Amino acid sequence: MLARDLEMEFAMDGHDDSAVRYSTPYRVQAWFLARSRDNWKRKYQNLKAEAKRLQNRVNDVTKSREKWREQAQQLRQHIQELEARTAALQQQTAALKKDGPAVAARSG
Repeated sequence: MLARDLEMEFAMDGHDDSAVRYSTPYRVQAWFLARSRDNWKRKYQNLKAEAKRLQNRVNDVTKSREKWREQAQQLRQHIQELEARTAALQQQTAALKKDGPAVAARSG
C-alpha cells in the first residue's frame, strides 16, 4: 500500500519513474555518500585550520606593528630631546665665543 501511495504521489508531481530505474546497490550508494561526506569534512577541517593559521598570523603581525610603532614613537621623542639639548649647547657655545668665558660662567 505504501509503494502504491508513493507511485501515485510521483505521478501527481509529474515525475515518471518508469523510464529510469537505477540499479545501484544501497551499499554502493552508502559508500559513495560516506566518501563524499568524509571529503567534505576533510576539506572543511583544512579550511578551518588555514583560517586559524591566517588569524594567528594577523595577530602576530598586528602585535609586531604595534611594537615597532611604539618603538618609533619613543625614538622620535628621544630625537626631539636630543635636538633640544643640541640647540641649547649650540647657544651656549655661541655665547662663549661671543662674550668669552667670564660672561658665560655668570649666566650658566
